[in-house]
Amino acid sequence: MSRYSNYWDNKKQAEKEKRRIHPVWAGIGFLLMIIIPVVSWAGTQLLIIENAKRRWVSYTPDVLAPGSDPLLYVRIFMTVFISLVLFVLFYLAYFIIYKIFGPSRYGPLDVPQGNHHFKRYKR
Repeated sequence: MSRYSNYWDNKKQAEKEKRRIHPVWAGIGFLLMIIIPVVSWAGTQLLIIENAKRRWVSYTPDVLAPGSDPLLYVRIFMTVFISLVLFVLFYLAYFIIYKIFGPSRYGPLDVPQGNHHFKRYKR
């Protein structure tokens, strides 16, 4: 440590370097932010086409939008819903894989947690 540097500044710098995200993970996140909305929009289009053929759901006049595309609100809602579902599924898959293959919760210098049960004495 030099004469004009501060201990806390060095500690903050070390914490910033420790919290950096690997560029590969940033790239994967960027690709998912682009791919998932496109896939959900395509899925919405397919579901609307199949709904027109099979009549799963009937649309009320409140849902229909004025203008050239009466199903605009339905397309927006379904695209957002499918995007959220896909983001949650990817998040859960990442969580499970990280729990299985990720680093252990405790480091090599951590002491195992004891199973002590202390009684509280009444006065």
